[in-house]
Amino acid sequence: MAPSPLRILMVEDSPDDQALISRALADVGPMSVRVVASESALRDALRDFAPQAVLSDFSMPGFSGQRALEIVQEVSPDTPFLFVSGTIGEERAIEALQRGAADYVLKDNLRRLRPALERALRNASERSELAKAAAALRESEERFRAIAETTGDWIWQTDKEGRLTYCNESTRDLLGYRASALIGRPIVDLLLAEDRERVRSLYTQHFAERRGWRNDVSRWRHADGHLVWLESTAKPMLDASGEIIGYRGVQRDVTLRVKQAEKIEHLARMHAVLSSFGNAILRSRDLHALFDMTCRLLVEQGGFAGAVVSRRGSDGRLRVGHGFGDEALTAYLQGLGAIAPDDPAWQSLPSVQALASGSPRLLADFDEPGLPELWSCLGPRFGLGSQVSLPIGNPGWGVLCVWTGQGRRFEDEEIELLERLGGEIDYARKFIAQSDHLEHLVFHNQTTGLPSRTALHQELPIRLRHGTQVVGVADVDRFRYFNQSRGRGFGDQLLREFAARLQGALPPGALLAHPGDDSFVFSFAAEGDAEAAVSRVEVLLGECCDRPLLVDGELVRGKLHGAVLLAPEQAADGEEVERALADALAEAKARDRSVQAFTDEARRRAARRVELERELRDAAENEQFELFLQPKFESASRRLSGAEALIRWRHPQRGLVSPAEFIPVLEETGLIVDVGAWVRRRGLEISRRWRDMGIAGLRIAVNVSVQELRQQNFVAGCTELLAPAGGDHDLDFEITESMLMDDIHQNIGVLQALRDLGSRIAIDDFGTGYSSLNYLSRLPADSLKIDRSFVALLAQSPDTVSLVTNIVNLAHSLGLRVVAEGVEDEEQAKLLRLLRCDEVQGFLLGRPLPLEDFERSFLA
Repeated sequence: MAPSPLRILMVEDSPDDQALISRALADVGPMSVRVVASESALRDALRDFAPQAVLSDFSMPGFSGQRALEIVQEVSPDTPFLFVSGTIGEERAIEALQRGAADYVLKDNLRRLRPALERALRNASERSELAKAAAALRESEERFRAIAETTGDWIWQTDKEGRLTYCNESTRDLLGYRASALIGRPIVDLLLAEDRERVRSLYTQHFAERRGWRNDVSRWRHADGHLVWLESTAKPMLDASGEIIGYRGVQRDVTLRVKQAEKIEHLARMHAVLSSFGNAILRSRDLHALFDMTCRLLVEQGGFAGAVVSRRGSDGRLRVGHGFGDEALTAYLQGLGAIAPDDPAWQSLPSVQALASGSPRLLADFDEPGLPELWSCLGPRFGLGSQVSLPIGNPGWGVLCVWTGQGRRFEDEEIELLERLGGEIDYARKFIAQSDHLEHLVFHNQTTGLPSRTALHQELPIRLRHGTQVVGVADVDRFRYFNQSRGRGFGDQLLREFAARLQGALPPGALLAHPGDDSFVFSFAAEGDAEAAVSRVEVLLGECCDRPLLVDGELVRGKLHGAVLLAPEQAADGEEVERALADALAEAKARDRSVQAFTDEARRRAARRVELERELRDAAENEQFELFLQPKFESASRRLSGAEALIRWRHPQRGLVSPAEFIPVLEETGLIVDVGAWVRRRGLEISRRWRDMGIAGLRIAVNVSVQELRQQNFVAGCTELLAPAGGDHDLDFEITESMLMDDIHQNIGVLQALRDLGSRIAIDDFGTGYSSLNYLSRLPADSLKIDRSFVALLAQSPDTVSLVTNIVNLAHSLGLRVVAEGVEDEEQAKLLRLLRCDEVQGFLLGRPLPLEDFERSFLA
């Protein structure tokens, strides 16, 4: 049976925004959508349509989202309410969440709408289940009450002063007293001291008003000291003249009901904390804000008396850094200073024990034997009931301490949810730290810490404005040999040693960058002509290589090949500099020279590239290019899901030319722009051909180069191609992660425009670039493609398995699918399926094939 459509009520006055929102929810499944824009229409829809979720704009003419929220909470308080607006600020958004909105989504980031809606529906379902549990509890208690009326209830009578004149024997079971022992005693004496004054006032008030009471719940002290919750119902006893002479009533034990109700409330609060924690991560700019927000959530939403996060410093000592609740409690804990976990004086401290064991430490009572006086005083001094200390991280780097108020203990399920929160804190810490680190890596090489290619391209134009610069490259000879024979760590250390030598040899104020691999680029003010520059660089590189380098305890004789030019005379910008230096460096290596200037010979090589460019232009005009298709499959079912389009060149004399030979030339010359447009047109033609064959749902993905992405008319060209289809087509785009990070802000707009045209976006080679969590959460993408280098190591490296697991979990948490490329054996495919990877492609399942062969192999 088909599932019932999800009923969505939109409070929105803009037809365009209505369409955008509907499109953002297209993949949710069957939906029934009703749109209103006024209070009366909203009330009618809540009554007649009974929506399962409400999506509301914040500001509308004549009606506001805040008023809509009030009406929904009044009429249908259990229905999730989400703001979808372009005008709501952060303060208003937080206020809306505090007033009952489930979430808010900005209209320029509708990719968040689907996961936000699903989370709100899931939370509403959980609340519904809790309500059902509460209803079941009430029903159970009613059944229990009907039975207990004749057996277990305490039936009593008092005189007008409140002294007991009659009791049945149920007091023995309820309070541990024989009935005869209670006759003559004031009934309030059996109450908990904190409840006596309230009950005495209740008795006095009702006596004066000559009436009874029903279902009043209060706490009573059992003879053995434990608390019992009794529900009291009583009526006045009148004499013949109508005067009150006392009360007759019944006390029923509702301890279980009260405890279960408290448990439901506590668990509901904890679920609310966990639900809000995801938003806390996104709003927290750093760890300090994250920890402060966590403690605040635990107190304000979780209902705990206090919460603090202690962190282990570089000296191994624990320090209380963040807290919320009782300010005096936090100040007291901070006043304890640094706690050394290895100090015997602190061994019995709950936080230390939790950190040492890696497990939660429950302190049920502050009278626990062996507890240090400075800790046992917390209960009476600050009104605390119990404490749980939860280690964070593995190995532990911190402790989360949470306290209840007096008379309240932690539930087992509550501790489990707090443990889950501890795991979420650790996860958030890693990603915040990783985001900060990756932001740094955008401008610095990970191995040497020197400026990266991005930083070089920013700094070089500034230097050129101040005069001619000697710009050179130094390439480590036989680096691949060292890397393969000694290991990656040895190669990295060799690069760091050469970086240090170069920094020491370059003149003051020089720029030294490490764009990647085994090459360094440097720049300093020119003093003379090109010949003088070559001589100076020869001396500089000679100083770096005149003595062995000590690498991992081994003396290594290193050699540098160099190339040099004068800029801006010979190259005007960063990309032109890199191309020219690459040509000169290739000649230096071919002739085994230490330094090669960029010369006319290099220009002749460029002329030869022009000839290849001419051949490539002819190839485009004479239809020598072909699209090969490599299939993609659903990981779980092995069902064909689509294909990646790969360009091939069939030269009239040379036959198929390797993509490695001609694609770099296409990119260097800019021909990739026109060829890429042909690829998109051809890919769309193939997808339409398949539709005409009755094969629906197979999507074709084409790759986009950095040159295409930088074209101002790229989006316009895609619009001209795809707009006539009105979003009903099967052409998708794959763009590498590192390419996106070149200009992340502009590229976000490009990706959104492509998605608006009906295409899906895949981030290719994911894991090899520098995308931060902050940027990744904003990218308008549909899937991540795990780089083949990770897939190749999957069956041999536990660290790679862990990394791929984190990538899959991260992608799914952001509502993205995961595709693994380069799958070459069944073991890799099995592991990817177990890790919940959505799609796979690779030689195991199918090599790139011409169209006819592809259709014969996979579509026949």
